[in-house]
Amino acid sequence: MKGWRSVRFKLALWYLAVLALGMATFGASSWFVLRQVMIENRLAEMDRHLGALEIFLAKESRGDDLPALSEEAREYSISLTEGQGIKVVSAAGQILFDKKAASGSALQRIRRISIRGHAIDIALAFPSADIDRILRTLAWIMVLVFPAVLIFALAGGWWMAKRSLQPVGEMTREARNISAHDLAARLSVPATGDELQDLAVAWNQLLARIEAAVGAVKRFTADAAHELRTPVTVVRTAAELALRHPRSAESYRQTLTSIEQETVQMTGLLDQLLLLARGDAGEWKFRFDTVFADQILRGLRHGLLPLAESKQIRMDWEIPAGSAMIWADETAIRRLVLILVDNAITHTPAGGTVSVSLHTGDGECALAVTDTGVGIAPEHLPNIFDRFYRADPARSPGSGAGLGLAIARAIVDAHNGTIEVASTGGQGTRFRVSLPSSESPAVTPSTLLSEKPVEKRLPLATDSRG
Repeated sequence: MKGWRSVRFKLALWYLAVLALGMATFGASSWFVLRQVMIENRLAEMDRHLGALEIFLAKESRGDDLPALSEEAREYSISLTEGQGIKVVSAAGQILFDKKAASGSALQRIRRISIRGHAIDIALAFPSADIDRILRTLAWIMVLVFPAVLIFALAGGWWMAKRSLQPVGEMTREARNISAHDLAARLSVPATGDELQDLAVAWNQLLARIEAAVGAVKRFTADAAHELRTPVTVVRTAAELALRHPRSAESYRQTLTSIEQETVQMTGLLDQLLLLARGDAGEWKFRFDTVFADQILRGLRHGLLPLAESKQIRMDWEIPAGSAMIWADETAIRRLVLILVDNAITHTPAGGTVSVSLHTGDGECALAVTDTGVGIAPEHLPNIFDRFYRADPARSPGSGAGLGLAIARAIVDAHNGTIEVASTGGQGTRFRVSLPSSESPAVTPSTLLSEKPVEKRLPLATDSRG
């Protein structure tokens, strides 16, 4: 049953139907055109005979009476081909001469002429058996030849469809052999130079994306389990030790404080994981509106000052006096700035400087966060925005789970912007974010207004860098 529904059968059947319709149309048209041409030629021949007969009667008649015309008509009939008939009738209906045509189908032509004062009707009848015979022969040739041609065409169409779709069958077999544990396998690309080759290339590209996505999920799962295992182990160990022997109230308080700290860390990590998971599922949505980026920086400047002072770090802010308008989600942009500035403060030693600058122009709004920290090694820069990636191999306490920059990049991507990082070992790091301004055609209300805000305010995330 599958063969009847296959593309090969459908292609061959369609080819057969089109060819049969074309041949039937051509055959019928040819038959009717030939018939019409032969009949017109026969009628033209009869018209020539009628003209010749009119001249003959006018010149050769030996008298002016009807019997003389009848005799001349009889003499002219001798020149007609066997089987052809002629009939001469007076205006009063008297038959002057009548030579019957051969039995069977015939073509008739009648003309009224005036000879020596007499009006007579001359009728010629020529047999059409030869025309019918030719047409029947042509019809039989079509009946016998056309089916043979259609059968040959069906076989050729089936073979051509089979040969053309053979690479598809091979790709299908190879695709069925690819399992979830062997995503590195690829389909063979036929060197046909047609759509089938493009299909194989597209499938291999899809397999590469699936392999990368599955690999990312595996790494994400392993890293998440690793990050959660440590605080869970600390909480469990503290609880077991507290329950093993009676302790003082102060000892219990210290244990509960430690459990609380680890719980807060786990909650923050889970919130970050939930945020990224919503982004992957397309459920992390924003509400875009005209936002003043300069006002966001002014509002965050006072809130970040205590954090910088606690680490003896100087903060420099370069905010334009005029308005810097962007089409964005205010909450998301605020989170983006907090992530970048918090990372800069975290990885800048005491006595260092963190600079935040905002510039507008050329249809964009550029935010730059620069620190004088230890910098990032060149080999880590390509992966700095990956989830759970931390350039610090020691993973110092409080360094974060390595999700902050991944969230930052997700926010920038959602705003059709770009984020770049430049770093020199021992001299610091500079993050630059470019977002389309509200006047830029890259972001318009028609493309972004349908988005909705994030349902809850997510916690601040930080990353560890080398």
